Amino acid sequence: MRPPRTPRRRDAASPQTAGAFNPGDPVEVLPDEPGLRGAHFAAVVVGPSTKPRGYTVEYDALLESEGSDRKLREALPARSLRPRPPPASGEAPAAHAVVDALHDDAWWLGVALGGADGAGKVKVCFPETREVMEFDAADIRPHLEWAGGEWRSPDSMEIPKTMPYTKGMQIEVSKLEDDSVVAWLPAVVAKIIWKNNLLVEYTVSKSDGIALSEEIVDVKHVRPCPPQASAIRFCMNDEVEAFQGGGWWLGVITDVHPELKYTFKPAHLGVEVKLSQKLLRLRYDWVDGQWIQESQNALKPKFTQGVKVEVCSDDEGFRGAWFEATVLKSAGSKFLVEYATLKADDETKPLTEAVEARHIRPSPPHIPVVDGFKLLDEVDAFCNDGWWVGVVSKVISNQKYMVYFRPWKEEMEFEHGQLRFHSDWMGGRWMRASPALEM
Repeated sequence: MRPPRTPRRRDAASPQTAGAFNPGDPVEVLPDEPGLRGAHFAAVVVGPSTKPRGYTVEYDALLESEGSDRKLREALPARSLRPRPPPASGEAPAAHAVVDALHDDAWWLGVALGGADGAGKVKVCFPETREVMEFDAADIRPHLEWAGGEWRSPDSMEIPKTMPYTKGMQIEVSKLEDDSVVAWLPAVVAKIIWKNNLLVEYTVSKSDGIALSEEIVDVKHVRPCPPQASAIRFCMNDEVEAFQGGGWWLGVITDVHPELKYTFKPAHLGVEVKLSQKLLRLRYDWVDGQWIQESQNALKPKFTQGVKVEVCSDDEGFRGAWFEATVLKSAGSKFLVEYATLKADDETKPLTEAVEARHIRPSPPHIPVVDGFKLLDEVDAFCNDGWWVGVVSKVISNQKYMVYFRPWKEEMEFEHGQLRFHSDWMGGRWMRASPALEM
């Protein structure tokens, strides 16, 4: 939080409350530059300016250059100036009071964490940068807003209607390392603090024996809880979040193991860890008030010549089945495919057919089966030249199963090699539905 120029101190001038400024009026400059927002620099009006239309000011403490004795003069738009606020009463700030703290010859907007201690020090947090600093009580003043020609305390001003969070709302707060998000920590909004700040309480399982901790953060560090998709089957290179140490850590799937276990590599570390599926979720990013799924296993697939695919049909008697095929060529939104098992009318050559894009999908990933299929597993069964979705209704042995097909309310017996786990191609990735299906 350092200004870009060398500062020099000068005693503050008397407060000014006029709506328009005259030469000699003491003012404060509110920069709109990144890294300086929230700061107030003391200055004196020199006179009006035309480019930009506003005023030329001379700073109290900023110099023209390093080693110079000349105070910096700058032409600024009128919106960047305000009168200097009235002197502070000297009372210690209450906990969570909005204050200004004097640092590097500017007053910086922050939130007090409590009154002065025995040494006359006050801790102030800066929610945007998430820094906590200690100041002499004399270098703290209540924050005031210049609105409509009068000074107003934040306590008398409404929380902006654009505030998307309310007290008690479950949220997630970013954990930063080198200014990059590495994890999201579950929390609850404990208090809304003017203007865009939240007091959050981090939630930790009681079984961990750790009490709630809290922090005051700007809303830019917060997001709602992301959507949860049930029973997702992850693939290599999926961007995911893994729950470890009380937070959801960003990373990628580097290996797939039997029994829904995966190797996870955190984005900020090189150490890989093997986790069960229940500790993983798809990565979503909160962008402009909307969830953007960043964890798609691949971009929109390209069904080019020679690519293995599966094709479905809306024809009576074929609905619900997927047939293996190879793409011969594409033409706009249609594809010419050659089926692997379906034959042409002469029963000697493979059937070729033009199909629409909505009827085609990539070949599903091979998912190893360890210790056989289980009761109520949702599977695809190979029958009548295609893969038909059903549910394991009986385990005869580790090589034989009864499969129930809900559309026809029929059961059939299958060998182990005629079955595979059922997956759905949704939103550009493979997903697995819940195994608990009602028969």
